[in-house]
Amino acid sequence: MSVFVELIQLLAYVLYNCFDENFMGVTMMDTNNYFITSNANILDNEEQLRSIQLKAYTDLCEHFLINQSKEHAVAVLPTGSGKTGLMAIAPFGVSKGRVLIITPQLVIKDHVLESLDPSSPDNFWLKRGVFNDARSLPVVTEYDKETNEEELINSNIVILNIHKVSQGKNSLINKVDSDFFDMIIIDEAHHSPAKSWTDALNYFSDAKVLKVTGTPFRSDRKEIEGKMVVNVRLGYAMREGIVKTLKNFVLKPETVYLTIDGDESKTYTIKELREEGIKDEDFIRRSVALSNGCNKQIVDSSISELKKRTFNSEIPHKIIAVCCSIFHSGKVEQLYNDAGMRTVVIHSKLSKKDKQEALRKVESHQADVVIHVAMLGEGYDHPFLSVAAIFRPYKSLAPYSQFIGRILRKVENPVRPIDDIGSVVAHRDLGLDSLWSEYQKEHEYSSIIDKVKENDREEERLLRKIKTQPKDNQIGEVLTEGTLLTDEEFYEQTLAAKDYENYLEDIRIKAEQLKAIFPHKSDASLKEMAEQEYSPVAFNPLLKNPKKYRETLRKQFSDDVQFNIPAELLVEFQLNKEDNCLKDLKVNKRFKATINKPKLDNAGIISVYLNDVLYAKFGSRGQWKLSDYMHAQEELGRIVKHLKFLIENLKEEYK
Repeated sequence: MSVFVELIQLLAYVLYNCFDENFMGVTMMDTNNYFITSNANILDNEEQLRSIQLKAYTDLCEHFLINQSKEHAVAVLPTGSGKTGLMAIAPFGVSKGRVLIITPQLVIKDHVLESLDPSSPDNFWLKRGVFNDARSLPVVTEYDKETNEEELINSNIVILNIHKVSQGKNSLINKVDSDFFDMIIIDEAHHSPAKSWTDALNYFSDAKVLKVTGTPFRSDRKEIEGKMVVNVRLGYAMREGIVKTLKNFVLKPETVYLTIDGDESKTYTIKELREEGIKDEDFIRRSVALSNGCNKQIVDSSISELKKRTFNSEIPHKIIAVCCSIFHSGKVEQLYNDAGMRTVVIHSKLSKKDKQEALRKVESHQADVVIHVAMLGEGYDHPFLSVAAIFRPYKSLAPYSQFIGRILRKVENPVRPIDDIGSVVAHRDLGLDSLWSEYQKEHEYSSIIDKVKENDREEERLLRKIKTQPKDNQIGEVLTEGTLLTDEEFYEQTLAAKDYENYLEDIRIKAEQLKAIFPHKSDASLKEMAEQEYSPVAFNPLLKNPKKYRETLRKQFSDDVQFNIPAELLVEFQLNKEDNCLKDLKVNKRFKATINKPKLDNAGIISVYLNDVLYAKFGSRGQWKLSDYMHAQEELGRIVKHLKFLIENLKEEYK
């Protein structure tokens, strides 16, 4: 690969020197040539960039540079394998001007913005060592109606939702010329090309186009227009350990009875309903989906899967659940709350403020379960989502796979084998077996595409029937009897799957050995004792008095933010406490007003900035639990590290 990489580097240099008459003499921060002249560490960055991303990058260089192709490039990468990272590195050496990133909806746009925000301590380029200096980062602008011409001209990357491209008088097309961007990147390109997509590509017709997606066919089941330059399959990503390995859990009650039309005097088995043609499959699936008893079985099983991961572990694994409707989500939320879970619900009727608060709780690990109704099917990536609980029927592969994709993202620095396993929990009579089988064969798109088209129409029809509170004759009451069995199946026998199976066998053997020492202990207790050897949590005597421990942490944390960290930074960078030069730090605009408050000196600016960033993620400190302080302490280290970058950058500008 190294020879090919060197060839690409040489060709990129030669091509742009030969064909761009304005190339010579360009400064490093020239907007139009930033991506050509920047010294981005990509090809030699094998330690921090994923092999999939490096391979995809070289394939794109071959397409745009060596082949000089004008055809749209299509990159297919599984969810969780690094699509946003590929978008971050794709322009370097390829784009001779500004880059426009178009997203299909707000959740996806916000995720891309967060990942590529130069003022964030977690921005992709610094986190993955593409740059080690904040001054080298591209200028990234979120386009909205308040974005002015100067901000656009000085930007290297502009990010916006598709509706802002051509709709309304404040649309991007009305503000820039057709040659303003040299490269366009379309995220989640499997969405059908509505007029907004077409308008954008037609207007910026000379720009290089990269379409990034997790599937090679659009939501209308037509092939995505362009040349498939990158095509990474989910099974490959699992085998390489780039994403979690999936395990499917199907709950199978021994016997299931239903009543129909509100008549409780007679019950039917599902087999009777089917064989005698009394009710169709939609009725059965709706009834099971909305049954309190079946929902309770899914809730209990998903919590059991979660506790396998969180027992004696500091990794904040979570459940993501999908429901039929807002009404349904409220009933499922109550079941999780009754089981002692911290639960948030996200749906389209929430205000923007409430949605942000719900997502904040998830990101700050102040929630164990996130329930969504048609809101987080794609574009939301949180690596600690590890259990997918399905409370609704699906008929189409696309939404089913998009939901399961939410638990694919790999946890960094896993402790135990189970940290690399994502569990899918559903009830047998939701009728999802065929979709799981199709999902396992996702590489055979050509053979299932016709079936997917047909099922999409059925999916829409089914959802219309169950999105509101149903009438009595639309569902039956479901009763279950006997033992609840579970079928378990790995998506693929990956190394992670084998490691997990070996881990379970080791636990079984250790528990057997402990039984000889503690013959009166239950099997569950012995298993817990055996598991503790794998991920021991250091004993802290203060945990015996959690209130005092929390008060101790709170005082220590407040002292760090208010006094210790500001003092350390002022000394390290030789800044005058009484001065206020740090008001010019290039921070995210949401914090700009905070540090510009009058009468704040440098120490105060550092303190209020740290407090505001922490509040944005963790909420009011008075409500924090012990685990919140621990997560916040880790986050504080990242914030301070990035703040040092910003201060260094500011000092260079002052020279």
